[in-house]
Amino acid sequence: MVILNKKRLLIVLSAILISMGIFSINAEKAEETIQTVALPVSNKVIVIDARPWCTR
Repeated sequence: MVILNKKRLLIVLSAILISMGIFSINAEKAEETIQTVALPVSNKVIVIDARPWCTR
C-alpha cells in the first residue's frame, strides 16, 4: 500500500515539474536549424568516384 504524505508528494511533483521544464527547453533548442551550405545543384549530375587514386 502506498502511503502519501505531504513531503513525498512535494518531492514527486517537483521532480515532474523540473523534468517537464528541462524537456521543454531541449525541445526548443532542437527546432533551431542552421543552413551551412547551399549549392545550386538543380538539373545537374554529381558523380562520386570511389576508386583509389592508383587504379585510375
